[in-house]
Amino acid sequence: MTAQPGLMTIFLTLAAALLFLVPTALVAAELATAWPQDGGIFIWVREAFGERLGFVAVWLQWIQMVFGMTSIIMIIAATIAYVIDPALASNKMYMLGMILAIWWGCTLVNMRGLKTLGWVSTVCVCLGVFLPGILLIMCGVTYVLSGNPIMTDVSFTWNNLVPSLSDKGTLGLFIGFIFVVMGMEVSASNVSSIRDARRNYPIAIILVSCIMVALSVIGSAAIFVAIPKENISMTAGLMQAFELYFSKWGFGWLAPVMGLAIALGLIGQVNSWVLGPVRGLQATADSGALPEFLQKTNKHGVPVTLVMIQAVAISLVGILITVMPNVDNFYFMLMGLTGLIYLVAYLFMFSAAIYLRYKRPDVERSFKVPGGNAGMWICSGLGLLISLTAGYLGFFPPGSFKGTAATYQTFQCIGLGVMLVIPFLVYSYGQKARARKEMRIGSPAASTSALRS
Repeated sequence: MTAQPGLMTIFLTLAAALLFLVPTALVAAELATAWPQDGGIFIWVREAFGERLGFVAVWLQWIQMVFGMTSIIMIIAATIAYVIDPALASNKMYMLGMILAIWWGCTLVNMRGLKTLGWVSTVCVCLGVFLPGILLIMCGVTYVLSGNPIMTDVSFTWNNLVPSLSDKGTLGLFIGFIFVVMGMEVSASNVSSIRDARRNYPIAIILVSCIMVALSVIGSAAIFVAIPKENISMTAGLMQAFELYFSKWGFGWLAPVMGLAIALGLIGQVNSWVLGPVRGLQATADSGALPEFLQKTNKHGVPVTLVMIQAVAISLVGILITVMPNVDNFYFMLMGLTGLIYLVAYLFMFSAAIYLRYKRPDVERSFKVPGGNAGMWICSGLGLLISLTAGYLGFFPPGSFKGTAATYQTFQCIGLGVMLVIPFLVYSYGQKARARKEMRIGSPAASTSALRS
């Protein structure tokens, strides 16, 4: 990216949180407590605009995960390569092997159901997110209190805080921060598994949002106080900081250990996404929008057919890396397409939230976006505005993309177009299959056959 980190990182984190994360958390909390059954965005959009668009919305939420999780596993692979052999990060076969191993491993864990998923995700988050985050903050505070020089200009000036809108690299950087805070609403797909969901879900989603923003802001500060901003890598900045701190205080051997812990945390994040979006798809299968064979579940209630199709889809996306000329370019294109697809799903969600305030005012909402209907318009309107703006900016390649803008934009346009057409075709097929089944059941021949049996 051409944009430099530093105080600007804090500004972008807070901007993404206030303009996108907060509206998403508030709206998802209201919708989930009003319609607390499994299904999440499918249920919400269906209640507002009908089953067809509900299916399209949850399809987009699911398919973006196929691309997004592939790119996140690439980050995990690069982090592990940092510990073993940094040259592996650009090795296509190594990347493909890690994509297959990590995703299929997470898939097998999730086959055991939410109980197993819960403790695995908890262990990964504690060891790979909270522990490194708290340790990084402690290192930064110790560094500053020890009288060491602060390596980045931290004066609160306009140029230090606010990025230039004419810098396309900066614009791409902001999209990256928006992408980081996406996904808060996915947990609503499992809301029926939460005890006293109408009370506990809004508290949990808002608390997690606050913790995530706080750790991100303070953690960013702990990085740029010790490393000049022009030397901070946008993908390996965390490992740079740990390596510097540990080497300075004679614990250099801890840097690789921390790298593995961070990779473990990211694996936990990937693991938590295996069932979220697919639960929404399962809700559509139960309503007849998908063929009947996709409704199959195991004894733990996991939709095994959908989960296996998902694993195969991610494997196929991973195989694409072998025909790409550059690993980094493939990563950037995947991240861009993921963001664009997901933003369309958010357009459905925010629009549904506004519409349902008027269409279904009688539905009990134990949590409501503050400010009445005006508050909902402001909150969802802000989410819609940021989604549209981010979607437009998402067609600009980031500054680190080593290729032409035309190549990047062609990939995004074709990918987004295909992913928007497919759910309409799948839904149409599902409706025809359901109609044929109903005709067979209702026909005299079917009735006679049933009586004979």
